[in-house]
Amino acid sequence: MCIAAPAQVVEINKEDCLLYVDFGGARQQAKMDLLPDVEVGEYVLIHAGYAIEKLSDEAAKESLEAWEELLDILEEEDMEMEKARREHFNQ
Repeated sequence: MCIAAPAQVVEINKEDCLLYVDFGGARQQAKMDLLPDVEVGEYVLIHAGYAIEKLSDEAAKESLEAWEELLDILEEEDMEMEKARREHFNQ
């Protein structure tokens, strides 16, 4: 399963049709062929190396909050699995 992730545009290179986005502190390059009119500061969905859709500020906020929630849950699950692994091997 592939999913698109929200990110904020921080830099644009129109000559090479590339943009650079921020994923919560991680910078990523993406192609902007599908969104030639995107601007720095806007939020976009990134999928398979392409910016595929612009997001309104409200939609970006909701999407980012959902991602934060998901990442928190995954982190909790990782900690629980590590704890169970340690308990298993310490028996």
